[in-house]
Amino acid sequence: MKNTLKYVGLILIFTVTGFLIWDIFFELSLSQIANGNIEIISQKIGGKFNLNAKFALIMGIIPLLYLIIRKITKLKFNYQSLISITLIILSGTLTWQFRIFQLNNQFDTSTKLNPANQLKTQINLRELNFELYIFIGFIIGTFASILIFKNNRIKKLKLNKKETE
Repeated sequence: MKNTLKYVGLILIFTVTGFLIWDIFFELSLSQIANGNIEIISQKIGGKFNLNAKFALIMGIIPLLYLIIRKITKLKFNYQSLISITLIILSGTLTWQFRIFQLNNQFDTSTKLNPANQLKTQINLRELNFELYIFIGFIIGTFASILIFKNNRIKKLKLNKKETE
C-alpha cells in the first residue's frame, strides 16, 4: 500500500510539474525553430489547453514507465534506477529534438520555394506534435532500459549457474 501511494504521489507531482512547465517547454521548442517567417495558428479556442493537458499527462506517465521497468527487470541498485530514468528522459529529449530538426528542414524547404520571404508559412498548433514525440521517446527509453537490464540479469544468472557447477 505504501508503494502504491508513493507512485500515485509521484504521478501527481510529475503531472502538475508538466502542467506548470508546458509554457516554458513550448516557448523553448518554438525558439529552436530557426525561421522568422513561420506563423503558428490554432483553429480551436482550447487547442493550447489540450496540448498543455496532453503534455502534463505524458510527464505524469514517467513514474509508471519506471515502475514497469522495475517490475520486469527487478532493479536492485540505485544506479540502475538512475540509469533507467536517465534513459527515459534522454530518449524523450532526443525524439523531441528530432521533431524540431524535422520542422526546421520542412521550413527550410518552404523558404527555398519562397526566396523573397514575402509569404508567411502557417502551421497549425496541433501539427507540431512535440508531446507525441516526447511520449514515443519515453516508450523507446523504457524498452531500452528493459532490454539492457533484462539481458544483464540473464547474464548474471548464467554466471551464477556456471559457478555452482
